[in-house]
Amino acid sequence: MRFLSLAGQFALLAIGLAWLVPAVLLTGGGAQGISWWRYGVAGVLVLAVVLAWHLGSRGLALGVLAVLFVGVFVWTRTVQPSHTRDWAPDLVLASHAEVQGSRVTLHDIRNFRYRSTTDWDAAWYSATYDTRDLVRAWFIVEPFSGFEGAAHTMVSFEFSGDRFVAFSVEIRRERGETYSVLGGLFRQYEIIYVAGDERDLIQLRSNHRRDDVYLYPVRASQERTVAFFLDMVQRMNGLQAQPEFYNSITSNCTTNLVRHLEKVSETNVPYDHRTLLPAYSDELAFALGLIDSDVSLAETRERHRINTLALAAQDRDDFSLRIRGRAPTANPAAAASGP
Repeated sequence: MRFLSLAGQFALLAIGLAWLVPAVLLTGGGAQGISWWRYGVAGVLVLAVVLAWHLGSRGLALGVLAVLFVGVFVWTRTVQPSHTRDWAPDLVLASHAEVQGSRVTLHDIRNFRYRSTTDWDAAWYSATYDTRDLVRAWFIVEPFSGFEGAAHTMVSFEFSGDRFVAFSVEIRRERGETYSVLGGLFRQYEIIYVAGDERDLIQLRSNHRRDDVYLYPVRASQERTVAFFLDMVQRMNGLQAQPEFYNSITSNCTTNLVRHLEKVSETNVPYDHRTLLPAYSDELAFALGLIDSDVSLAETRERHRINTLALAAQDRDDFSLRIRGRAPTANPAAAASGP
């Protein structure tokens, strides 16, 4: 370790312990919180490194840390995602789909009616959509407080006949569990694709959480929009067959949307801090020409902030049209295959 300065060796120790301790405390944790034995194990591991530093040498301390790092990493890989947990009531059902030619039947589309963020009437439904009727996609950004740049992103698909279905990539919370960015780095949450009615997924955020919500029309051909939709459906079904863990950096709401976009379009989304700080993801989408707008970004944001319209459209059947400032079109046949 002579090639490393004292400061460099200390930095390696600090970085290693900064991963080691939360890995032991958080990996595979759930709504029950951190078990007492995890604190004990983390304390023993830290003590082993500190004693090696003081009683042996800096090289020995780094060696001990490396062994512990590998051991804990291997242990974390034994923690596997599951479909069988005590899920939060709003995530008990996982959306899935049947695809037959151009027709896609989505099952367990969430359609809750909220009186508050904790009081609701639960409901799910199934509906069939024909991709030949797909009009456009909409990109949704919900910045929320607590951390600069934090936001949730979603996508919604509009079909002819004033039909809409939204997709939200989320953690699948257990009953009583809350989200933390740190926990999302250590295999603590499964990931889920929630297919939902806009009166659920958007109204929950705009009307009850009272977060700003921006609803942007996506600029893309019908062919690429269909490919985007089908790729999300395929990923959703894949998670139904094989669960995966959410990761706050590599597999979150925005990075998953970016992967779908890159697979089905000619747009190469560069590695950018705005995918890790999704409150600015609309800025990146605007710069790449993915948001259909002929005005500046500031004007686009102002034009597509839908909170006032959403509050006025509370629980109305034409909620999706009203948040877009539109009136219903006459298409009685649209109701034949669902909302």
